[in-house]
Amino acid sequence: MATKQVPLTIEAREATGKGAASRLRREGRVPAIVYGYAIDPTPVSVDALELYHTLHTDAGRNVLIRLEVAGDTHLAVARDLQSHPVRGDYIHVDLLTVDKDVPISVEVPVHLIDEEETEDDNGVVNQILYTVPIMVKPLDTPNSFDLSLEGMAIGDVLRVEDLSSELPAGAEFDIEVERTVVTINAPISEAELEALEESAGIEEDEPEVIGEVDDADGEAAEGDDDTDEDEG
Repeated sequence: MATKQVPLTIEAREATGKGAASRLRREGRVPAIVYGYAIDPTPVSVDALELYHTLHTDAGRNVLIRLEVAGDTHLAVARDLQSHPVRGDYIHVDLLTVDKDVPISVEVPVHLIDEEETEDDNGVVNQILYTVPIMVKPLDTPNSFDLSLEGMAIGDVLRVEDLSSELPAGAEFDIEVERTVVTINAPISEAELEALEESAGIEEDEPEVIGEVDDADGEAAEGDDDTDEDEG
């Protein structure tokens, strides 16, 4: 269970807006806002490296963060984490404070185990859901769900309800329990793949030949170049 609380140092920020946020990022800090249970929305900033390490424990994004705000301690979870589209570094995060006794919705990763124990029928494992949302008290949030594939054969299906034994006491799924998590599919042949592509209108494009032009075009291009040079 993800009962471990990770402290995160925050600093209040007076200035807001794009310019102030850019200055913070150049200083190695990430603009953030703290809001939620027992606190007014408060603009803050956090050290970028410290935030990275906070969100890369075994609990991942579901880590419980301990904040000190105006002398009070708050439990929080990271929400609306934004990353730079090219560099991948964090550029903003919401820190949602929570009541430890009130369930919240969290996405729990699903890890497949015992894959080597499936039937020896060349079946292909197809994972549909990689996370499953649940309603759970913050201190009871699991780091992940383990789903065993032992004995599964082609055509077999495991659904959300098959994760029931992994639920903490008092927690509930926040999704239809009939939703498929993983299936074992029959391998597809090259002929079947080609037929599927054809039915979907997918065709191989003819390779474009680079550097080949007909004589007329070539002469015209050379003439244009000469003209440009003369004009220059």
